[in-house]
Amino acid sequence: MKKILTALGLLMASGFTMAAQMECMVDTANYDQWSTGECSSFEYTLDRKPNNAIWRIVGIQKPVSSVIWSERTTGCSTSATSCTKAIPPYSYHVGKATVLYTDGTYEILQATAQFETGF
Repeated sequence: MKKILTALGLLMASGFTMAAQMECMVDTANYDQWSTGECSSFEYTLDRKPNNAIWRIVGIQKPVSSVIWSERTTGCSTSATSCTKAIPPYSYHVGKATVLYTDGTYEILQATAQFETGF
């Protein structure tokens, strides 16, 4: 037990921080919330029109050199930590980003967005 407490103390003293995460939200007429890893929504429009999905990177702990967006978020700005794309309903849309840090390290993050229209 003493070894576990010592290890935890050293970990906390070393400035351990959580890694960055990707959140998403589908912008509908309903109350929308940010979710980590996967987001879904439902609207009562009875149509099949696309809505905007927004992906954002949170919890960044060091300077970012650039972001390479891929999958559904392909084409978003390499200087941005968020991305907005229109998505059609009834499908899963993966937003993926490779975050390149100025110290030469990187992280690969992703979140899946989807919504339904009741139709």
